[in-house]
Amino acid sequence: MHRSTAFRRLAGLASLLLAASLVGPAGRAAQAAPGAVPPGNQVLADRLAAAVTGDAVYRHLAAFQLIADRSGGNRAWDQVGFTRSADYVSGLLTAAGYRVVKQTVPYTNFEISTEQLTVSGAAVIDPPVLMTRFAPSTPVSGIDAPVVSPAAGRTGCDAADYAGLPVAGSVVVLARAACGYSLQQQVAAGLGARAVLLYYATPSPENSYRFFAFNPADFTIPVASVSQRDGEELVRASRAGTVRVHLTLVGRSVPRTTVNVLAETAGGDPNNVVLLGAHLDSVPEGPGINDNGSTAATVLQVALALANQQHSVRNKVRFAWWGAEEMIDVGSGYYVSALSAAERQRIAAVLNGELIAAPNDARFVWDPGTGGSHVIAGLFGAYFDRRGLPYQRTGPESVGSDHLVFQDVGIPVGGIDGGNLGVKTPAQQALFGGEAGQMFDHCYHQTCDTLATVNRQALGANAPALAWVLGRLASDVRDVRAASTTAS
Repeated sequence: MHRSTAFRRLAGLASLLLAASLVGPAGRAAQAAPGAVPPGNQVLADRLAAAVTGDAVYRHLAAFQLIADRSGGNRAWDQVGFTRSADYVSGLLTAAGYRVVKQTVPYTNFEISTEQLTVSGAAVIDPPVLMTRFAPSTPVSGIDAPVVSPAAGRTGCDAADYAGLPVAGSVVVLARAACGYSLQQQVAAGLGARAVLLYYATPSPENSYRFFAFNPADFTIPVASVSQRDGEELVRASRAGTVRVHLTLVGRSVPRTTVNVLAETAGGDPNNVVLLGAHLDSVPEGPGINDNGSTAATVLQVALALANQQHSVRNKVRFAWWGAEEMIDVGSGYYVSALSAAERQRIAAVLNGELIAAPNDARFVWDPGTGGSHVIAGLFGAYFDRRGLPYQRTGPESVGSDHLVFQDVGIPVGGIDGGNLGVKTPAQQALFGGEAGQMFDHCYHQTCDTLATVNRQALGANAPALAWVLGRLASDVRDVRAASTTAS
C-alpha cells in the first residue's frame, strides 16, 4: 500500500518508541481466588509489570493519536487509520524479533453513503444523525414526515404507548428503553411509522451513539440515532405543535476484508498457549484512544518487554490485535472459527482488556465464579490486593468484547475494564474516586476519545496488571487447566 509522507514520519517515531520500550486498600470488593499460581513463579510476572509502565504504554497511544490525526480522525476497521495502526504494531514487533502474521479476515461491512436529518418546527435544525448498521435505508431522496413520540412516561415498548397518536406515516422519536430498540422499532413499524429516531439517555446528553441491528431481519423500517439533547427537543416540540423532518439514510452491505495482527514467542510449550489480545480498531466517530487503544498499546508493550526472553519462556505466549471488533468481534470470531479442535485445546487461557484508562474510571475484574476463568480472576485480584488497589468483580459478559468468542468455545478467559456506558454510583465513587452520577467514560464512542482524555493514573495501574497476570500464566497454567477440567 502506498504510504504518505505523514506515515513515513510515523516510522521514525516507531523506531524511537521501540528503543524506549526495551529499556530496561481499603474498600476492596473481593479477595484472591484459591489455587493461585505458587509465589515462586512470579519472577517473570514482576519483571514484565516493571517494564509495562503507564508512560511506556502512553508513547504508543501518542502514536495511535498521531495516526488518527493524519487519517481522517479515526482508526476504524475499514479506514486507512486501521491499516496504519496495524503497520505500526507489526513494525515494532518485527524489529523486536517476532515473526508477525497478518491474518486476512473476510466479513460483511455496512457502508453508509448518506445520513442526513433536517428539522422544521423545532429549535434544532440540522442535527447530526447516525444510521443504525444493517437497518433498512430510506429512499435515496429521503422521507418527509411529521414527528410523533410516545405518550409522556411511556417507552414505546407496547402499542398502547401510542394510543390516540397519529403514528401511521410518521417518524417516531423516543429514548432507548430496557425492552430493546429492536422491539421498539417493531412496535412503531406495526403502527405504520416510516422510520424511528432513537436517543440514549446518559449524563452526557450531547453524546450520540450508533446502534447495530444485531438481527437485520427484525428491522423493517429505517432506524437511526440522535443525541439525547436533540432527541428530547424533538419530543418536546412534537408534543407542543407540529414538527416535520426530512430524513435520508442510505447504507448497504458489502463484502470486505480486515486483518488480525498475530505474533507469538519462539519458545514455550505449544500445548499451553497463553493469548493476550485487544482490538486495534476504533469506531469511525473517533480515534479510539481509550477504546481500545489503551489495551492494544498495553499488549504491544508487553510483547516488546518479553521479546528478549521469548526463547526461554515456559509456556508459549501469543499476542493478538483484532480487526473489526467494533463490527461485533469480527476478527476474533474468525480467528476462533478457523482453529481446529486440537488448536483450541492448546490455548490454556485468553486475556483481554477494555477501556483501561477511562477518565472517570473504576476497576472491574471479569469473574464467572467458577472454572479456569475464576482462577484467572484470582490472579488479577492477587495483583491488586498486593498493591492496595480497589476493584470489583463482574461477569465476563458485562463488556461485549473479543474474549467472549473464546469463552463460547470453552477456553478460560480473564481481564479487566474501566467502565464505559455505565454511570458511577456513590459507592463506586467512595471506592475508586472520581465523580458519582457521571459516566465512567463520557467519551466512549465519541470524537473526544483522544489522548487528552486518557486517565494516566488508571493506565499506570492497569497496564502492569495485564502484564503481571500474563507473566504468571506464561510461567504456570496448571491451576487454570485443573479448574477448567473440574468445571467441565
